[in-house]
Amino acid sequence: MQTITKSIRIIDYEGNNVYTRETPESFDEYITELISHVSGNTSVREFKTRSSETEVISCICQILSQRANNDLVITKTDIIAQRLLAKEIEAQDRVARLDTNVQKGSLIQALLYDEESEMFTYLLAKVEHSDFVDDSDFTFKSGFSKDKKTFWKSCLIDLPNGEATEYYAKIYSNTVAKYWSDNFLELDEMVSDESNTSNAFKAIESSLNRNIRGIAPRDYTIIRNAIISYFKNHEHFDYDQMIGSVIGGYHTTDLPQDKLESFKTKLASLPDQKHFDRQFNSVPSVINARIKRLFDVNDGIQIKITDEVRNIEETISAYREADGTRYIKIKTNNDLTYRNFYKIE
Repeated sequence: MQTITKSIRIIDYEGNNVYTRETPESFDEYITELISHVSGNTSVREFKTRSSETEVISCICQILSQRANNDLVITKTDIIAQRLLAKEIEAQDRVARLDTNVQKGSLIQALLYDEESEMFTYLLAKVEHSDFVDDSDFTFKSGFSKDKKTFWKSCLIDLPNGEATEYYAKIYSNTVAKYWSDNFLELDEMVSDESNTSNAFKAIESSLNRNIRGIAPRDYTIIRNAIISYFKNHEHFDYDQMIGSVIGGYHTTDLPQDKLESFKTKLASLPDQKHFDRQFNSVPSVINARIKRLFDVNDGIQIKITDEVRNIEETISAYREADGTRYIKIKTNNDLTYRNFYKIE
């Protein structure tokens, strides 16, 4: 992969300014590592351009077509950086009342050429920068760490040879904020949040039913509840993080460990098989109907689960008396229900 053009711009939305940082030859190594990280990152979402005339894609196309014109490249690079500054100021105004801040960072841009595929790609990445003390003069300065490599957001745009009416991109974001893809880049997701939520949950539940439900019902119930909880409580849904959170530290009750590892591997392949993104904004309302489960307990008695159950292992359990009689024990926070069944000794 050749780096044709490259630039660094520090985006200071508090000071309403963009600062240019020179890119020495040694910076190519960082760009290479950054590209490797971004390209290998599976937690991405696929987007397409709304129009080939939007500001960022128009600038990128001109950079591609006139890449030998250094002055033009710098001008277009600056226009893109200034647009990000404006959109971050707007975003900060929206979130300030929520006592939160847009993450500060440097914008890295690079035009890349893959000799094998003979294709150009444009990289935009927002990386963390922070204050540090320059030990040469003991002054406070701002920059980003080569070693830390904290990437807030990235975008890889494929640039086919010749003019195109539509361009495709892969975006990573570490937050639910849409200003990066929507306002700054003016891209539209290929698959909607509602479809991603529905397709992901259906695929996961189907895999649970096939691989765990029949051999370890209790583990099935606990894992399913944890997955529902993740969908409900993580607006910014990262599929790989979900697997790590739900399965990574789970200690099975009845399920053999090798079966759990096999299930984890099968989960990892679902986005490609079932065509949903590994990152999206969860819309829990579209899966509410699928969450409900009904369990027969005894003649005329059923247990109905309608939502995630916090601490499900402590809330509901089963036990057997010495004579073999089996019981379901349920913790209640409903006083009327409790009094309906309470027996005064």
